[in-house]
Amino acid sequence: MAKKLKWSLILVGLAGLIVVMWGFFSPRPEDTTQLADYTPIKSAPLAPINPLSRETLNCQAFINNQLTSPDGGIYTNYQNTAQTGDLSTGHEVLSESMGLLLEYARLTGDQQLFHETTDYIQDHLIFDDILLWRIVENSDPITNVSATIDDLRIYQTLALAKAQWPLDDSATKILEMLENQLPIRGFQSDYLVSYYSATSPTQDKTVEVAYINLSALQTLAAAKPEIATAVNTNQQILLGSFISETLPLHHKSYDPQKRSYTDTDGKINILDSLMVIQNLAQAGIYSPQSIDWLEEKIASGTLYSYYDPHTGAALDTQESSAAYGIAAQIGAMLGNDFLTGNALTQLKKHQNADSQSPFYGGFGYNNNAYSYDNLQALLGLVYNK
Repeated sequence: MAKKLKWSLILVGLAGLIVVMWGFFSPRPEDTTQLADYTPIKSAPLAPINPLSRETLNCQAFINNQLTSPDGGIYTNYQNTAQTGDLSTGHEVLSESMGLLLEYARLTGDQQLFHETTDYIQDHLIFDDILLWRIVENSDPITNVSATIDDLRIYQTLALAKAQWPLDDSATKILEMLENQLPIRGFQSDYLVSYYSATSPTQDKTVEVAYINLSALQTLAAAKPEIATAVNTNQQILLGSFISETLPLHHKSYDPQKRSYTDTDGKINILDSLMVIQNLAQAGIYSPQSIDWLEEKIASGTLYSYYDPHTGAALDTQESSAAYGIAAQIGAMLGNDFLTGNALTQLKKHQNADSQSPFYGGFGYNNNAYSYDNLQALLGLVYNK
């Protein structure tokens, strides 16, 4: 009896050890979704067909006339509201906006706008050897950090433009700076950080999934092979962020310590998920489930801002011009005319058509207009035929 009890205790101990060891060696959440779960894209358009449509030109004119400073920076808001802590407001200029404008210039083959934009970035946004994510023109810096999501967009656009035309001095300097800075400061233990400064080490606790511009990271790794492991790590986080068949979108953040994904306030922000889907499409892959879901929501005009990750139910009925603009871009990257066409149909419903309004040609809400909405809409309208 004592011998049986002894063996029972040994077996229980071994079972407990296995459970503990499984906790250490079980697959991470980002390892459970593999590249095979996504569909490769056979071909993706590199640039749209010119000439640009009337809607595109009207939107560009609104941005030029109402959101652009005398120096060439894109204001965050139409209204010059007061600054609010860490939030970008009023007539601040963001690296996000300048990167989107740079992408538009490349897509439309506007070499003059492209070089004017890189000149602006070089003259106004570069400080202490990094590209600041927000500034007030002709003032002391209001931040000392750079945002990797914007850096990667600008880096990728510059790398693509290099194959289209000779880069001028400012474009070359920015490309070289980002190529040297991102591998050193853009990662922490192989995980992509959200922000970094020139002096302080980054202490990010989570990885923002929408920041993982996989195509840009792959381009960067081709120039800097030492980040290949980091690129693979972040690719797995990107692939593993898929929520479920019920809601085929993507989680917002990944916690490396907890090995789990999280969402702000337990809600899915459609813009975050669309940026992830766009990042995947740029890298040549997509989830058919996500695209089917997008096609259905957009065709019915029910693409809303927030969703419940458990039930898949919409949590509001608010639509976003930026969301329809990004969806149109995704459709173009996939060669999916149905998705692009329906996204543009919905987008143009929100475009101001009153020629007497200061918002004519643009996308405004509550007597204000925002750079992100208008620039993402502009990038979508590029594909309007």
